[in-house]
Amino acid sequence: MKRIPMFLGALCAVCATGSCAVETTYIGKAYPATNSPELFFSWNDVPEGYETMGHILATPHLFGTLEKAQSVIEKEACEKGADAVVFEGIGQSVTSPTYTTTEHIEQNSDGSSTRTATTKRDERVSYRLKATFIKYKNKK
Repeated sequence: MKRIPMFLGALCAVCATGSCAVETTYIGKAYPATNSPELFFSWNDVPEGYETMGHILATPHLFGTLEKAQSVIEKEACEKGADAVVFEGIGQSVTSPTYTTTEHIEQNSDGSSTRTATTKRDERVSYRLKATFIKYKNKK
């Protein structure tokens, strides 16, 4: 009997860890790690004299949030050696809809039957955060 609570506890821990998972895709260069890159949310705010290192997409899964995606991007920017991150916006993708039809047949007292069909449309919306890592040419 002691195995069930231990199993449930382990299962909850795995779910909690995985529920906020953020998948990232990065393409670009890497430099020695940095501590805390500057954050920009508009290219108009970025000072002149930089090199574009690469681009990253972060997609939260299950109960993950865009805030968690931002945090993961910031951490990866440090690891890749970026001096700054320019967040370019939130993208959205919608899966093709799937349709599920359920049918219910009810027998009436006079021997006839009534057929009711219900169709449910289901589609998933996922969000992703896009950013660009930059390296200053003349370090501040």
